[in-house]
Amino acid sequence: MTSNRKKKLAVRAEAAGGSHARAARLHTPGPGVVLTADVQRQLIDAFAAAGWPVESDGFPDGGTWTGWLGPVWSLLQRPGRGDTEADPDDPDHYDLTTVPELTFITPRIPLRTGEAMVVTLPATTSGARLVRAVSEELARARAAAVGCLVQDTECSLCGDPYPKAHLLPATGNDRLLLCPFCVFDGDILGADPLFLAYLIDELSSQDAAVPAGWAAVTALLACAAGPDLRERLESVETLAVPLPHWFDPGQVWVWLPPGNLPAALQPLSPGTSLAKLVDAVERDHPDLRERFRARLADILEDEEDDEEGAPDYLVEELLPAAICYAVTAATQAAERPRGHSPWHLLSDGFEEGNLADCFEEIGSILDTDPLGPAFTLSVGVPLIAELLDLHRPDFPQS
Repeated sequence: MTSNRKKKLAVRAEAAGGSHARAARLHTPGPGVVLTADVQRQLIDAFAAAGWPVESDGFPDGGTWTGWLGPVWSLLQRPGRGDTEADPDDPDHYDLTTVPELTFITPRIPLRTGEAMVVTLPATTSGARLVRAVSEELARARAAAVGCLVQDTECSLCGDPYPKAHLLPATGNDRLLLCPFCVFDGDILGADPLFLAYLIDELSSQDAAVPAGWAAVTALLACAAGPDLRERLESVETLAVPLPHWFDPGQVWVWLPPGNLPAALQPLSPGTSLAKLVDAVERDHPDLRERFRARLADILEDEEDDEEGAPDYLVEELLPAAICYAVTAATQAAERPRGHSPWHLLSDGFEEGNLADCFEEIGSILDTDPLGPAFTLSVGVPLIAELLDLHRPDFPQS
């Protein structure tokens, strides 16, 4: 029997409870000991508390803890050589008094564009300082990546310049490449939102300069999706796995505009989860939902006074998506000043027939009649932008 084989059998025996004393010693810190399991838990807790979407495998693989923090990939390792099959908190294989290292990388999968950001910090750094340092470096990396973009093609519908990789097909025809503000236009026939979902995830995971507006498309589809969305996404022929935000829209990562932000958004720069964004906006504007409904009713000259009988116009279901569209439109206006204003494109960017087709594909149970999603979004997005002062001509000043 080889020594490696013996090690593997020993690890398996411990996992089955074969060495209780050693397992207890593994998780009992002594003087000067830094346990990576504690560091990883504190890391995830710190970024979750700051409003970032977070994921973690919950166990180390090959001596490394991995985390997914919004658009950032985190790695936690002990310096030096160790047994990669051993737990990084195993005192028989590692010196537990050495301080582990945390590495933060964006994009999360840097295969296509390379690493736009690599930050290494000691694992003894406090959670608040980690969040602050990564946020600052992420903002710089995003700005640098956007500044290096080569606009080598145009959106097939609006004609705005983009890098080809940043335009996606909303239908089965990959020759019709669209920007995020044109995918729900009335000129688009044969929409395939399920395949588009995977394309958005791939682009967002691999490019630090991804157009901010794709988060709004994700938010709208996720907010409108029916209960069987997972089954529908898994029926698509692809090796990819749908990401958690499709089943929890609050986990969508939203890039905020650079420069001077409204007070409600300043603590969230350079980006945040949709759930945190919605919470911040509603805290600053606690009457937002009522104003949203009132604006819709005014347009329709609806004089219904009975609160229980008053129509909701899908405000509850679509408010997060409307906020996401308003904010990401401002982000794109700041980061990509060439071409049409996003506000101009969104003024007629939601068409009932296109949305109805898309919603049917994702199993939505929302009513898509003429006073459904298209009407609600066309009114709600500019209202929210107005309240947040996002679409003023000079916004934002860097």
